[in-house]
Amino acid sequence: MNRKNTKSTYMRLLGYLKPYWRKSVIVLILSAMSACIAVLPTQLLGIAVDEIRIADTYVNSVHTRPSDEVPHDTPNAPEHKNAIPLAKPMTAVSHFIHKHWFEDYHPTLITLIFLAVSFIIMHTLHSGITLVHGFLTSELGQRLIYDLRNQLYCHIQRLSLNYFENNKTGDIMSRIMNDVNSLEQAIVGPVITFLTDMFKFGWILYFCLKLDWMLTCIALFVCPFISLCTYNFGKRIRKIFRSLRDKTGELNALIQDNISGIRLIAGFAKEDEEMKRFREKNYENYALYVRILKLVSALRPAVDLMTEIGAVVVICLGGYKVLQGQLSAGTFVIFFPYLQMMYGPITGLTRFYNQVQRAIASTERVFEILDTPPDLKDVPDAIDLPQLSGVVEFKHVHFTYSHGMEVLSGINIQALPGQMIALVGPSGSGKTTLTKLIPRFYDPTRGDIYVDGYNIKNVKLRSLRKQMAMVLQEPFLFNDTIKANIAYARSDATDKEIEEAACAANAHDFIRELPKGYDSVIGERGIKLSGGQKQRIAIACAILANPRILILDEATSSVDTETEHLIQHAIYRLVKNRTTFVIAHRLSTVLHADLIVVLEKGCIVEMGRHHELLANCGLYRKLFEMQFDIQEKIQREVPEGSMEKTEISVSQESILDLHGPPQNSKWS
Repeated sequence: MNRKNTKSTYMRLLGYLKPYWRKSVIVLILSAMSACIAVLPTQLLGIAVDEIRIADTYVNSVHTRPSDEVPHDTPNAPEHKNAIPLAKPMTAVSHFIHKHWFEDYHPTLITLIFLAVSFIIMHTLHSGITLVHGFLTSELGQRLIYDLRNQLYCHIQRLSLNYFENNKTGDIMSRIMNDVNSLEQAIVGPVITFLTDMFKFGWILYFCLKLDWMLTCIALFVCPFISLCTYNFGKRIRKIFRSLRDKTGELNALIQDNISGIRLIAGFAKEDEEMKRFREKNYENYALYVRILKLVSALRPAVDLMTEIGAVVVICLGGYKVLQGQLSAGTFVIFFPYLQMMYGPITGLTRFYNQVQRAIASTERVFEILDTPPDLKDVPDAIDLPQLSGVVEFKHVHFTYSHGMEVLSGINIQALPGQMIALVGPSGSGKTTLTKLIPRFYDPTRGDIYVDGYNIKNVKLRSLRKQMAMVLQEPFLFNDTIKANIAYARSDATDKEIEEAACAANAHDFIRELPKGYDSVIGERGIKLSGGQKQRIAIACAILANPRILILDEATSSVDTETEHLIQHAIYRLVKNRTTFVIAHRLSTVLHADLIVVLEKGCIVEMGRHHELLANCGLYRKLFEMQFDIQEKIQREVPEGSMEKTEISVSQESILDLHGPPQNSKWS
């Protein structure tokens, strides 16, 4: 990223403070006040030194000239050259106090007491301002992170499935959490600290110029060298920070994958291989951190050396001027601490620049997501869909994925309200992709899809998807209670409605047997439930949603016969009076379909009812007979009387009872 882009990125990030500009102005005012008050106590020390020296001069005068009377009121004595800005007002006030209230005491003593009290008051005031400043800064920083993370998460929700298919979940999580967190640590706090340092630098520079402009200019001669060193450091470290953020995202993605797939890893005894992969990724992070720490470790001594050289020169020249009477001792005493304070913001600039580079690296990764345009969004004049009857029509639909491979070609289907449309075909024929076009997870490359005559491109996505439901082959359940998972589609559902949906899905009995019933937490992705139980929870959720259009990815392909029977009955209740698209893996489950669409290589090769397609002797008949060939082969290999053989026989008998054997097959 070049310098111009870095600046624009950083300014864009600071733009998130715009809604809180009033609070930001208050923070800046407090920063200026805090910086000013912080540099004043040092002047009081210098005034005290000069007052003591004046008093010491008169004491020596008494001892050397005992016959002379030393004036009691030291301010009337000859004035020592003093350039301390606060000297005149502070001594004037102390003399006023002495004259009106404490005339019996030595004026120098009153001045020292007054300076001590002023010192405590200034530090107390500075602490109070710093406290309020810290509260406001912390709240401002957390508010910025709150807003940015909300915007980022909201934007992610609008991105298409294509984005999530091409990016790792762990890396996305790393950007939402780690990168956004690092922005707060590298933006608000450092920016406020930097501005406070600049205010402090301005006040110190002003006072130093009033004290001695020549010493001040000499002290500043190291600043260009520090700036050049800092700039070169920033150029090198920015790329490393970006690489570090990317590697952190990769490491998070690996951890997320391994935790999600821990059963698979254990099942294949791959712990050693996964540990090796983790060590490699972890070492990449370690190596980048070491490079950063080496650069930082090399920068700080170089900057400190330059500032120490400036300090030595000032001490030598300032000491000479004191000896020559060109500078008071008190002025020299405060000039050296001021010099250290002046170098502080300059060296702090290197720290700030380091934090900026860290922020830019994180910002790039966050803004990469924010700048990714949603592939699917509502058109400006999109309308809300009314209550649908359930007509779905595909007209000359083609679809090509981003990598250029055409998945669907010339799809024409019409589904009437309440019909079941079964999608069958070999793996990779486009069945799943076709169903993803209905809720507009993707838009067709060519052609259009209509629901009740409305082109789905011209309606609001939310109103379209609220009238649909999906039950997948491997349903996703949240790590929450069963009640919350069933009610996910309708958060306002009553306990009675949830229970009725569970009963309709044949899930109520097993839920009731759990220790906490509907309040049982089912673990991440429903890990505490069996496959069939998860399917019935998903079906209950769909029943409760009461959609007009339903999409089913065959839900019984990996369960036992008894569970399949329960799920099938639940599905029969679910699909009643709804327009349903079913992805069929077991052809035995779609014998009742109103229309069977046979896909091959993205094209429709056959359409019709079960008996019509069998009579056509096409791909459907071939797939149908192939499944029974496999079942017959398994049946011959399974020992007589075993449970597996009984299940196969039951499945075959149920099909033959419903429709009879296919013509010209071995079952006729």
